[in-house]
Amino acid sequence: MNLITIILSSLLLFAILYLLIIALLNRKIAPKGAKIISDTEELEKTLPQTIRLATWNIGYAGLGQESDFLIDGGKNLLAPSKKIVQKNLTAIIKQLQRIKADIFLLQEVSQKSFLSRNVDVLKGITSIFIKYFIIFRPDFASIGLPYPLKIKHGTLSLAKVKPALTLVKTLPFEPKPLGGIFHRHYALQINYFNIAGKPTQWVIINLHLAAFDENGATRQKQFDAVFAFAEQEYKKDNYVILGGDWNMELTNSNFPHKTEEKYLFWKIPFPFERLPKNWQIGIDKKTPTVRSNQKPYVAGENYTAIIDGFITSPNVQINEMKTFNNDFKYTDHLPIIGTFSTK
Repeated sequence: MNLITIILSSLLLFAILYLLIIALLNRKIAPKGAKIISDTEELEKTLPQTIRLATWNIGYAGLGQESDFLIDGGKNLLAPSKKIVQKNLTAIIKQLQRIKADIFLLQEVSQKSFLSRNVDVLKGITSIFIKYFIIFRPDFASIGLPYPLKIKHGTLSLAKVKPALTLVKTLPFEPKPLGGIFHRHYALQINYFNIAGKPTQWVIINLHLAAFDENGATRQKQFDAVFAFAEQEYKKDNYVILGGDWNMELTNSNFPHKTEEKYLFWKIPFPFERLPKNWQIGIDKKTPTVRSNQKPYVAGENYTAIIDGFITSPNVQINEMKTFNNDFKYTDHLPIIGTFSTK
């Protein structure tokens, strides 16, 4: 065996060992807890008894109307171009500014990576809302991979008021990692807010449940964990609002479409019979919140459904719900806005 063969064999062995270590790390090690990005002294310390919330899965600004997605049966993993991601992000920020919520619960917010065509979606949003309390928790974060393979994205919460406490509660994840390497480490991002004139608190929870688990098995386990925690808070007389992407159909909608059933493997119904007694689902039944990604969006052809929204404890009054319909131009989900009051 000559020297070149020995060197090449050694390099190959090193590469294999490196990939095995990376795979093991990314399967087992969860991202660190939520990171506070902005927390100014000027922020108020209490929320009123009536509040306005928005939730939106922004799809890392890479899943606008021009995009399909490989895992959903499409042909592409990335958006068509960096220019399109930048266009989507600009439109998303303008939409958020128009909504003017007390609290935003966002999902699929990504730092600069190949997934977002090297556009820093997180920085783009947080730089506009710098006067808010901002907290970010990655549920998908690569370990040991160099740029541009490094990925970090997850849930982002923006609030006009400083929370009294922030917590992260981990949820079950799929037994099979994505691509055989990455586990998505799901968790509840929880913020407690003092209420003007009340001894108890608003408990506002940002969530994003599994999407590609076989037969929805992981989502059912996550459902149990979510409401075990939420009911504990309700029993303390706190006012609980869960908002985000449930990845389960929150109502039996029948929006027109021409999508083949083989592309709808991800959809499962919400387990209404297991929802705790008197807990309420807050959605706008007239407008879908998500579209299928097996092809770029065409109205009336892609499957659409309602999987994003709010669920509240029995002591919360849902005053109004509205889904802003931008025809999926900038994301594969639409933003949902709700107004809530303490009963």
